[in-house]
Amino acid sequence: MEMIIVGSHLCPNTLYAIFKCKDAGITFRFQDLSASLADLRGFLALHEHDKVYAAFRESSKEKDYHETGKIGLPCFLFEDGYKTLNLDEAIERAKK
Repeated sequence: MEMIIVGSHLCPNTLYAIFKCKDAGITFRFQDLSASLADLRGFLALHEHDKVYAAFRESSKEKDYHETGKIGLPCFLFEDGYKTLNLDEAIERAKK
């Protein structure tokens, strides 16, 4: 199943996920939010409206969020519409 990794080449978690997916032999496309405004716009829409980011939207209301908050990268998208922020889950699903 085709998988898209949405992240940034500046994000250590994204880089780790890319290496783990390559090690697992998974084929994927990478949307680098730091390199593409079109991909960034798509991510912002996902971040603002999709249930996978509901907890992030709640935590963004905290006073010190800009200092301690997380962005939620990488995000793993699948051709059937499934989305997850969990690397292990993404790897297992991509192997099917």
